[in-house]
Parts: sequence; structure tokens; C-alpha cells
Amino acid sequence: MLSSQTSRNGPPKAAALCPLCGQNNQCAAAAGSELSNCWCMAATLDTAAKQHAASLTGPQRCICAACGRPRNSK
Repeated sequence: MLSSQTSRNGPPKAAALCPLCGQNNQCAAAAGSELSNCWCMAATLDTAAKQHAASLTGPQRCICAACGRPRNSK
């Protein structure tokens, strides 16, 4: 059985890809699960990364954990 993040040809659907880096975003909602099961619901996300992703054109997609990881401010 195929997951909802995988097309019949194998690669993830666009909704399952981070708009910033193109890697799998591990989004529970994109996989057809409840949003409350998503990794991001218990994570602190980098504000600049969220704003950058929101400013992009095209369908909105979740960012991945690596891009969402808070950056150290110095």
C-alpha cells in the first residue's frame, strides 16, 4: 500500500516536500493523518523560516524539521 506522501512512481507529492530545501517535510497532514500527530505541533519553529516559506508563491507546504530548527542568534 502506498502512503499518501508517495505517488505511484515513488517520489513524494509536492505537499510532502519542504518549500525551502525540497526534502521530505514529514508532515502528518500531508500524509493524511491528524495535524495533532505532526512533529511540528510539539516543536519550536524558526520565525524567519516560517515567514520565508509563507512568502513563497504556489501552494502552501510545511517546512521540514531541519529548516524549521531555531537558529542561534549571536
